[in-house]
Amino acid sequence: MVRLKNGIVVYEYTRRSQAPVNLCELAQDCAYKVSRMTEALCISSRQLERHFQKALGVSPKYWMRMQRMIRARQLIREGNALKAISLDLGFSKYDKFAQELKSFYHVSPLEMVACERRNCYEPAAFASRREFVAENTVAI
Repeated sequence: MVRLKNGIVVYEYTRRSQAPVNLCELAQDCAYKVSRMTEALCISSRQLERHFQKALGVSPKYWMRMQRMIRARQLIREGNALKAISLDLGFSKYDKFAQELKSFYHVSPLEMVACERRNCYEPAAFASRREFVAENTVAI
């Protein structure tokens, strides 16, 4: 069962013998791939999808995409190079990373870097995602 516990998205096994799993950390460990997450949790992709829809109202794939983009923004804030970030997040090419970042935040990676350097933590383009992200995720 996917649940929010103290602001952290966790997967609680139905068997009491296993501890809850922090899905934000598991997503990063699984390279933001749903198939790897289902293998790690020993459940089917359809079962994971039902849990996510019930608990968060989104698909696991969309949630993974959000986590990946949140992690990208954190790494940009830390001052990491954009190409290094794209490789760290599992993108095969920088162009794919730039395209994904732009489609998610509606700003290019270079615009985001410039904004973060000015300590502009929430430009107008980010505001549309802010409420959903704040309710359903926690910073890693």
